[in-house]
Amino acid sequence: MKKILTNNIGFKLISLLFAIALWIIVVNIDDPDITRTIQGIPVTILDEDVVTNNSQVYEVTSGKEVIVSVKGPRSMVDKMTKEYFYAYAPFSEKSNVDAVPIYVQFRNSKYDKSCEITLKTMTMKLDIEQVIEKNYEVQIYHAAEVSSAYYLAKEGISPQNVTLKGPESIVNQINSVRAKIDLSGRTQDFQMALDLKGYTDSGTEMKLDSQVSFSVSSVDYTANIYQVREVPLKCGYTGEVASGYEITEVTTDKTTVKIAGPSAAQVESIVLPDELLNVTDAQTNISVEADISALLPDGVYLCNSSDSIVKITAKVEPLITNTYRIPISDIDKINIPDGYTAEITSRSVSVTLVGLEKNQSSFSVNNLQPYVDLKNTVEGNNEVILKFTVPENLRVTNDVSVYVYLTKIEEDTTASEVLETTNSSTSTVVQTETDVPMTDEGQATVQE
Repeated sequence: MKKILTNNIGFKLISLLFAIALWIIVVNIDDPDITRTIQGIPVTILDEDVVTNNSQVYEVTSGKEVIVSVKGPRSMVDKMTKEYFYAYAPFSEKSNVDAVPIYVQFRNSKYDKSCEITLKTMTMKLDIEQVIEKNYEVQIYHAAEVSSAYYLAKEGISPQNVTLKGPESIVNQINSVRAKIDLSGRTQDFQMALDLKGYTDSGTEMKLDSQVSFSVSSVDYTANIYQVREVPLKCGYTGEVASGYEITEVTTDKTTVKIAGPSAAQVESIVLPDELLNVTDAQTNISVEADISALLPDGVYLCNSSDSIVKITAKVEPLITNTYRIPISDIDKINIPDGYTAEITSRSVSVTLVGLEKNQSSFSVNNLQPYVDLKNTVEGNNEVILKFTVPENLRVTNDVSVYVYLTKIEEDTTASEVLETTNSSTSTVVQTETDVPMTDEGQATVQE
């Protein structure tokens, strides 16, 4: 046996070496080393608090994923995907230029000896900003208004101020913070939560990411809405105008105003105090302005702010004095005592009226309907007050009287005797009056 093992030992050793070499060649031919590129391997961030604990935020500008080249046996490398690798970037190794080295390793250590990883993405680059806070007063923005039949009397939000925290470059772009509300279709009080939005100087809404946050997630909004009522304005005045003048009308530049509120249903009109307009000794028109918003009852609001200031005007006009001639033939006689005849012995009668020019112009003597009441007269000559109908817009300056002669009727008295007696009586009456030229209608001209 020993002889068999030792016989041709050199030849046997050569054969063994040849067999080993042949085995290595066969193995290499069946499972050779190959190199593959693996893409899209996500990078895990470590030690993030190195940045965030310094009131800073960061944005990864490059290096969120890495590309590696892996070399190893075909049987291993061919089946590898990005899930076989673990990539990480420790912020604790961040450089002064905000670059963080990236490391990649196999998730299963069995590949460490057979395969080799080469990184094609070496670093993660960061954009680091300081975190700042800024306070804003929340503005209410109406996406749509209530209808014209309703009035938004009061609205409010809570809280009224909020703090915005985020990267300096974003926060500094936000000029205002708004809470948007749609009031269309609203007819009564309501409340709801509103989201907050940030807007630039130009009014463009900023899209805020997770790095930006408000101190509150929303604000509470409340609104009081009432139905609109339109009511008239009423006004007066105090004092007396100068002698010889008259107030013809008192007006306001607005005849009605729109009001609303919990007490508006009980308001039929807005009455302005007389004290607002003092016309004492006025000879021309007088106007004053008044803020009626301060005069409204509690629980009543003006719907239009432009209605708050009202102009009140008193129109003052001079009084005109005209004297009118009354035809004697137009004077009626009533209540003549039984058994007597009556004759007006005054040669002329006139009446002086005071009033506005427009009323004087429309007046006619024919409308006076003058008459004398002879109920308490006696035989002979009687001075009797003349009565007539005067329009309300004119007034008589003084009483007007005429002379009426009463004659007793006797059976043996002829008509000629009565007439003679009447004429003789007329001659005893003295009546002095300035003649006034007559118009065709019997109206006197104005006495200057």
